[in-house]
Amino acid sequence: PNLKWGGFVININNAVQFQHLVWDRSMKKAKVVVDATCGNGHDLLYLAKRAQKGCHLFGIDIQMKAINSSKELLKTNDIAPDVSLTFIHDSHDLALAHQLKDEVIDLMIFNLGYLPGSNHKVITKPHQTIDAIDKGLHKLSKSGVITIVAYPGTPEGMEEMQSLTSYLSNLEQKLYNVCHWHPMNQINNPPELFILQKR
Repeated sequence: PNLKWGGFVININNAVQFQHLVWDRSMKKAKVVVDATCGNGHDLLYLAKRAQKGCHLFGIDIQMKAINSSKELLKTNDIAPDVSLTFIHDSHDLALAHQLKDEVIDLMIFNLGYLPGSNHKVITKPHQTIDAIDKGLHKLSKSGVITIVAYPGTPEGMEEMQSLTSYLSNLEQKLYNVCHWHPMNQINNPPELFILQKR
């Protein structure tokens, strides 16, 4: 099942692709964008290519290998000269507490789990992820958005998603809209998407 959007075909069973619908709308006006788990840089590149004039993007990762891969990917692709990039080598919760403490964020994204092609033991942890989301929520602009892709296909990923679900379900409705995109007829616990918006 595919959906056409702006000339592109999006697989609605794929959380990573489906979130692009949300990003594309946010990027039309976003001034500050944070990729809290930049990994190999593919999501950051997608956002950078759609950034408007004057937009500042932050790429955060706990692994230097990921930061270097992201830098290289964005360097080898054409990014508008009036779009700026800052990379932060740290865990997302600490980066949001310190390096981004004064930023007002329009879009923040999380792609949880481990770095593809790297050590699977280095993986996002539920308490750090929730702490980072909590800090991010307080920095969101009005109508600002956070997207989170979780991977319940491993025991660690399932635990993280369950912790996320519990935390997000209890956010104040008057302050935030929270949605959970869940594939209904797919095997092997495919990735799931959470979308948060400040009201």
